[in-house]
Amino acid sequence: MSASSGEPGVARTDGREELRERVRSDEVAPDDARVVLRGGPDTLSLLRSHARRVNRLFVLDGDEVWAISVLVALDEVGARSADSLLRSKLRSYDVVYRSTVSQLLTAGFSLLPTFTRPHYSVVLPELSATPALLEALGALVENPYALPQGG
Repeated sequence: MSASSGEPGVARTDGREELRERVRSDEVAPDDARVVLRGGPDTLSLLRSHARRVNRLFVLDGDEVWAISVLVALDEVGARSADSLLRSKLRSYDVVYRSTVSQLLTAGFSLLPTFTRPHYSVVLPELSATPALLEALGALVENPYALPQGG
């Protein structure tokens, strides 16, 4: 049963915020071929920990939610391109996961455009789906724009 206050933007009585309030409602769904990036490496334990953290902070439509953060390269060139995201927001990661929207959707996950563009939340159907999520994120690849060690 939901413990929602019933008012938009108001925290539930259990202290969790409605994630739907953080969804960019005017965002057009990204093309299935768009690149999805996440700094790595991750382990199943780390993914579960990140998903649990979202669950401690948020509900989605009044229900339990488990999710992890990714960046979606929304443009071919410019500030929201894959190269730019690797060079800026992900520069502290030597390796990253490089997947596509299609790979994540096919594996049974949904993507919500949350917080500031180009951030997305990959929503897990249940916490036990972390092995499938790790597989859907794809292989780790080198970030050619990573900061030098100690930099």
